[in-house]
Amino acid sequence: MKPITSAAFFLLLSFCIPQEAHKAVVYLKHIEMPHYPEVARAAHLDGIVIVKLTVGVDGFVVNSEPLTAESPKFLVDATLQLVKKWRFGCVSCPPAQSYETTIKFIYKLDGEPSIQDNTSLLMELPDEITITARPRECDHCPQSSRPKKPSKN
Repeated sequence: MKPITSAAFFLLLSFCIPQEAHKAVVYLKHIEMPHYPEVARAAHLDGIVIVKLTVGVDGFVVNSEPLTAESPKFLVDATLQLVKKWRFGCVSCPPAQSYETTIKFIYKLDGEPSIQDNTSLLMELPDEITITARPRECDHCPQSSRPKKPSKN
């Protein structure tokens, strides 16, 4: 028995589902992994960035608009630059038309300051991405103002 290709599967699926049940499903075809912006980490900034994306028929983002005004500019700018590198697809979208989707990015700082980039991701695609990192340790501050590291005994 020959395996069903993804195109054949979607075609078969479209005939099996009643017309009123067809709902557009946006998915990611290509993603560049998010990182916590270094400037925001160093400045101990966190926040939520919600972006509305207009995706062209080729799957690339043709317009991105932040929907959150209270987020730090570093986070908004990094998010807008990031999503422009992604490529999307859509099942049940009208052919040869652009479509819109909204994604929520949550930037959180957690734990003791660290020099290393230890970004972790929780990706609940295509709706939400949580990016967590430790705050950046000040590498140019006097020793007395740096947080004390526990001694090993």
